[in-house]
Amino acid sequence: MTNTISRRNLFGIAAAGLVTIAGVESAEAQLTSRPRAVARRGFKKYPNGYFYGKDGKFNVETAKNVIIEFLKYHGYPIFPDLRERLWISDYGLGHFTEVGLSCVGFVNNLQGEYSYMLQDLFMLPHQMLPEHWHVKPEDTVKNGAQKNEAWIVRWGRSYIIGEGEANLPAEVVVPKSHGGVTVNHCTVADPGMTVKLSSLGSHHWQFAGSEGVILSEVANYHDNGSVRHQNETANKDFLGGLNG
Repeated sequence: MTNTISRRNLFGIAAAGLVTIAGVESAEAQLTSRPRAVARRGFKKYPNGYFYGKDGKFNVETAKNVIIEFLKYHGYPIFPDLRERLWISDYGLGHFTEVGLSCVGFVNNLQGEYSYMLQDLFMLPHQMLPEHWHVKPEDTVKNGAQKNEAWIVRWGRSYIIGEGEANLPAEVVVPKSHGGVTVNHCTVADPGMTVKLSSLGSHHWQFAGSEGVILSEVANYHDNGSVRHQNETANKDFLGGLNG
């Protein structure tokens, strides 16, 4: 089962960098989440098969429908071309409700030694962003320096995992579809909290809470070809898609 989205110019429709751990800064110094206007009973849970056709292929348009519904649920602004700009992947694992990511990129700028990136990440309830890390680009002039990043939670909760003493909460369950992880230090991040990558090149992953999560990611320039995934299938699917 493979993702049907082409990842050529990946960040143009939304970057797939994302996520992880380390020092939590004061929430008072960060942008806060938008208040909820109405009480809700919880976002609808879709079975995994809902996202796949009879041929077993991941249906991107179906996933987009659900993500738009998810964003409306949380009060995220639906701007005119949001749907077209969404990048969505199941990383070739065939279990989107367990392991996957949806995101939209706003800027990915590289100008000499100065660079910056901004994207929003969307994860459905109890969805895992697979373990990955960022290597130093082979051509730093063309592709920028090794990626450093931080995440600000806007809506929902994210369990952001990286290097450090193992402390995974019981509610964080790594899906069998992903396989083993190598880092287990968790920071529980709620709206307004900022979590930074522990160190350059460090492994990291995320796990969404019961209502999913919407995060903003800030970083230096994101180079798609410098992302590596712990799961080999996910790694091949992501890197292979860059030329698809």
